[in-house]
Amino acid sequence: MKSIKLEDIEQVPGKRLRGADRFTFQCRPELSCFNQCCRNLNLFLYPYDVLQLRHALDISADTFLEDYVDVVMRKGNFFPDVLLRMSDDENRACIFSHVSGCRVYQDRPYTCRTFPVEYGLQYHGQSRKPELTGFFRPPEFCQGQHEDHGWTLQTWSDDQGAAKHQKMSKKWSEVKQLFQKDPWGHEGPQGRRAKMAFMASYNMDAFRTFVFESSLLMRYKVKADLLKKIKRDDVELMLFGFDWIKLFAWGVQAKRIRPR
Repeated sequence: MKSIKLEDIEQVPGKRLRGADRFTFQCRPELSCFNQCCRNLNLFLYPYDVLQLRHALDISADTFLEDYVDVVMRKGNFFPDVLLRMSDDENRACIFSHVSGCRVYQDRPYTCRTFPVEYGLQYHGQSRKPELTGFFRPPEFCQGQHEDHGWTLQTWSDDQGAAKHQKMSKKWSEVKQLFQKDPWGHEGPQGRRAKMAFMASYNMDAFRTFVFESSLLMRYKVKADLLKKIKRDDVELMLFGFDWIKLFAWGVQAKRIRPR
């Protein structure tokens, strides 16, 4: 989910959708373009996507990050992007793509769930909550855009089971937006603190060990009931990690964690 500044809204490609605005789309194996959208793409993964996929594959976070993704630091950015690694074949197909569809369909990433709509948060400044907006942008080859099934942003999200992904992506967007400025100083985005922030976002195995086996709990106050939750629940741990990043990198206070 992108963060969109008001002054940049007209530059975002696609048909803008808000509220009750409708679009038509349906994907099915009978269409000649079936699976073509799963080729030669930059598929960004949000932290919750990584969590869901590595659980679906029953592998550790370290293994997933090593074998299935590329971590890319783009020029002018202060936090890396995580992209799903594509196959080495001539089509650069998604590694989970199959002639019959997606091998991880039930746990597919947020971007795949909401295709061909790209959801974003439009920020109006500090005084208002960000507004959920969408952009209908199917590729030219997509035949699904000519189908008769009509949707709104909400009904499409509901149909694709995207509510949890949307909630978690929104939480992550609030963190990622802060990294439009550099919090790292002379250490830079490859330094120790930046690596800790990446761990707290994308590697729940390592972050849980860090929380309970480092000096973190001697430096920060965390309620006992929350500690019980994050000991066994990766989603709660991830949300805790988001708050911790905002606190240690930006000084943003949160209810979940406070300095001692």
